[in-house]
Amino acid sequence: MEDTVLGHLERAAEFLSRHDEEQAHTALMAAWRVCRSPVLLQVCEEVERRLVMNGLAVDSGPPRGAWEDTDRHMAWLLVPKAGRTSTPDMVYLDLLLRAFPSPQFGPALVLLAQQPEFQEPRNLTKLCLALKHVGPPFDVAPLEALRARLAPDNDSAGRLAFIIRMGREWVPPVLDARTEAALRDVRDALGARGDYERRCASVREQWLPQVYARLDDDAARLVMADELVALGDPWGEFIVLQCSPAPDEARVHALLQAHRSSWEAPLGPLVAPARTRFERGFPVAVQLGHWAGHHPSWPEPSVAWSTVREIDWGGGFDSAWFMHAHLRGVRRIRGMAFAAAHDLDLHPSVSRLELCGSGGSGAHLVTGPGVGWSETFEKLALLPSLAWLELRDADPVGLRHCASSPLARKLERLDADRQAAWRLTVRPAEQVPIEATLVSEEAVGRFVEVLRAAEGFGTRGLRVRCERRLKPWEMQDLKQATEAYAHVEWA
Repeated sequence: MEDTVLGHLERAAEFLSRHDEEQAHTALMAAWRVCRSPVLLQVCEEVERRLVMNGLAVDSGPPRGAWEDTDRHMAWLLVPKAGRTSTPDMVYLDLLLRAFPSPQFGPALVLLAQQPEFQEPRNLTKLCLALKHVGPPFDVAPLEALRARLAPDNDSAGRLAFIIRMGREWVPPVLDARTEAALRDVRDALGARGDYERRCASVREQWLPQVYARLDDDAARLVMADELVALGDPWGEFIVLQCSPAPDEARVHALLQAHRSSWEAPLGPLVAPARTRFERGFPVAVQLGHWAGHHPSWPEPSVAWSTVREIDWGGGFDSAWFMHAHLRGVRRIRGMAFAAAHDLDLHPSVSRLELCGSGGSGAHLVTGPGVGWSETFEKLALLPSLAWLELRDADPVGLRHCASSPLARKLERLDADRQAAWRLTVRPAEQVPIEATLVSEEAVGRFVEVLRAAEGFGTRGLRVRCERRLKPWEMQDLKQATEAYAHVEWA
């Protein structure tokens, strides 16, 4: 056993020296499963606290990613929360029985012993199996209280008595001299890591306010990057590379692979992991996770959001969040549901907006209870910077409403389409302002309606493209639909 624990601890120290705390934590947990020393547990918890602090582990509540299988998240799921709609506890116990034991699980399982449903023999059996799987140490007092509440004929009372005895009789292992020395090496590596992080944090505290105050000026971020490079912080190298006119893309990719999680962490829990685009060393485009819509209130965006220019909407209707001052740099919002555009207040800085689900059959003509096309387009017309609108899954009816709204008169560009059917682009300043493309011959009838709806954007000029050969009578229908335009080009 000692050699196995020693090997895990040596690997943990090596990972810490390489600033890979996730792998160090994995190695420490492997050591704990072999030797459940309280001293070793303290080191495990210290590393995990660092992971939580750096945003690489879940402290409480749902994880940053979609249902990450972290020990802390599993423990969070096990403990009943008031007002939380979740899968029954028994399902999570089944999941726990298939997971590696973790010190996070013991306290959560003991808390379940206080729930009345665990007096039922079948549920109590499952709880006992989970406690046996996780193993000691755990607090036996709540389990003894549960045993006192059991009915005399409870079939699972014997199982609970065995678990209580296992918890009482557990004796902490004693580490030998070599293992204690290896554990000291881990603690020394943690101390060195802490000193290094404090130096890097000092550099960031000095320069980041200047970076955020002058986002278009690279001077402050490059000075900060140089100081971080001198300390060995990979973020400094990443900033320098991305600010270079000819960056080493392979090295940029390698740095992102190794450190993306920690560089995304300042954005908070709403961001989908591994979907952030960086430019000049900072996040500029993010995707909100689909679980964002389940947050009752979104956490306030930190100052790290100041560099973000593009947000891919993932759901949720927190208007105060979208109007926050730290989102003043957002210029583009992608993938927003049409109903959300009516219900949300967007930051005045937004100049390009993509709306989805804005068309289709008659059922789509009203986007929600009492929410219609005209009201939505009139509201969007109040955005002072909005100049480019994209309508995905669009419909001729929606186009007519847009063309007749105040928004149409201020747009510099409109893109609308129905996937695999047709596309439409309106650019009023162009010599030929409207370009329409038929993608599928099966959509000729709907395309005729699109051409007629587009008249509302102006009839000065139209260019029509057909990606499929049409029959003579279909071409005749298209030509009749373009008669209102003063100039028509056929491609």
